[in-house]
Amino acid sequence: MKPQIRFRPDKYLILAILTGVIGSVVALAMFFLSGYMVTQSALGAPLYALMVLVVSVKLFGFIRAIARYEERLLSHKTTFTMLRDVRVQFLETLIPRVPNLYRQYSSADLLTKMISKVEALQNIYLRVYYPPVVIGFTAIIAAVTLVYFSVMHAIVIIISMLCSLWLVPWLSAKRAGKLKQQVEQQQQTTITQFYDYKEGYAELNRFNNAEAYREDLMNALESYDKMQSKETRFLTLYDYMLNIIAMIAIFATLALGFIQVKEGQLNVVYLTSIVLMMLTLFEQTVPMSNFAYYKADTDEALNSLNDVLSYPVDQSKQSFVTKQSNVYNIRNVSFSYEHQELPTLSNINLTVGKGEKVAIVGPSGSGKSTLLQIMSGLYDIDEGQVSLDGQNISQLDEDIRFEKLNVLLQSQQLFDGTLRYNMFSSKNDNVIQRVLTSLNLGYLDLEKTITLDGNTLSGGEMQRIALGRLFLKGSPIWLLDEPTTALDEDNTKQVMQLIDEQVETLVIATHDLKLLPYFDKIVVLIDGQIKEQGSYDELSHGNHYLSRLLKMN
Repeated sequence: MKPQIRFRPDKYLILAILTGVIGSVVALAMFFLSGYMVTQSALGAPLYALMVLVVSVKLFGFIRAIARYEERLLSHKTTFTMLRDVRVQFLETLIPRVPNLYRQYSSADLLTKMISKVEALQNIYLRVYYPPVVIGFTAIIAAVTLVYFSVMHAIVIIISMLCSLWLVPWLSAKRAGKLKQQVEQQQQTTITQFYDYKEGYAELNRFNNAEAYREDLMNALESYDKMQSKETRFLTLYDYMLNIIAMIAIFATLALGFIQVKEGQLNVVYLTSIVLMMLTLFEQTVPMSNFAYYKADTDEALNSLNDVLSYPVDQSKQSFVTKQSNVYNIRNVSFSYEHQELPTLSNINLTVGKGEKVAIVGPSGSGKSTLLQIMSGLYDIDEGQVSLDGQNISQLDEDIRFEKLNVLLQSQQLFDGTLRYNMFSSKNDNVIQRVLTSLNLGYLDLEKTITLDGNTLSGGEMQRIALGRLFLKGSPIWLLDEPTTALDEDNTKQVMQLIDEQVETLVIATHDLKLLPYFDKIVVLIDGQIKEQGSYDELSHGNHYLSRLLKMN
């Protein structure tokens, strides 16, 4: 069963419903008595009797005010509790998701879902499920009460409430959901086109295409406006339908009442009270006028959150049992990103022996970074097998896997805090300082404040700090993606010397051809396929791709 957001009704929700029903029933009683009082006054009832009715109406009004106040407090409290619970559920379920999740969702997407989509769920209680439940119970109580005066009027209430609270809203919500989806899709299209127009205006001008693109943008905006108008018309029609149901019900109440009064089955005093009570009951259905919109909105938000949580969790518990001489055995591996027709990697076959240093080279977009991520176990492959020390890497526990692996991808993430905090090491300050000094970072104070975006450091400093983390961690197998791109020539030599001295097994993706003499094996990757592999001496001569590439540089 796929994980999904679950709602746990608490005592405050039950109390809110009970308080809401009490307030609604008291309101019905107040208007019922008001109608009775007005009619009796017109018929010349005794003053003391009218005074009792006035006091009763005032008392009911006071009780109604208190009930409504308490109901709002309780309903909002249970809503805030629900939102907190949903956030916790979302984060607890999200954290263990395998990194494949990030192939489809960016950090911005996940933050949007965590904030705006969760916030949209506040209406699931307040405006979707709560009103029909409270009004429904109130309607049942009203119908049962009216049976004493008129069975036909009780039937009118039941039928009209079924239409107002269930049939029309729920059927309309499906249509509203489809319209909302169409509006959001067109909105996204328009925003994307506007962004492209803004960012690429200079380029469009150079090719005399700005006016044509602007026309396309205006057409997209017009389509978006039409979609919005269509959605608004439907929601307005839905509101009219509810009003029509109420008018029909009131008309039926009056028509039946006149017939019953004429036949002596009902007193005109009670007819007035019944009409006022019906008017009050339908006045309480006003929140249902926005039901279709909020139902569509909350359904979309809930589906969006559940889509994220539908990704699998790596539940493997295998540990390492090293039996192979080769650290890596990659056999017939193919991989594609989401919604990508052509594979990023095709039929990759590669071995990395213990103590071997391997460089992966190739043009941008050839799949070098993707291959390293697969070797680190971050991506699940479509076909083939990746073995680490003789065991399928996808079946290894993540913690155990990263005890063996030191992984440095192209982006280095820093965190708010001191430099010491960012080194991720429990070793003493002297050890940390020696590592930093070996990377020509000895001038940095361990108490130096680091920001999340790293704007207090240069690109080269950030890269060397990331490498320092790996030296302090000390895993035997290193996977590095462009580790020297931000370094000058001197720092590059220093880093590569340290890596050569301290790293047991190394796989590196690089564009820097000057580094290749450091490596035992060179792998040339082009268009997601290994075109050639061998030693530097073998591939740097003859008609090999690497040889041609070296001559061009």
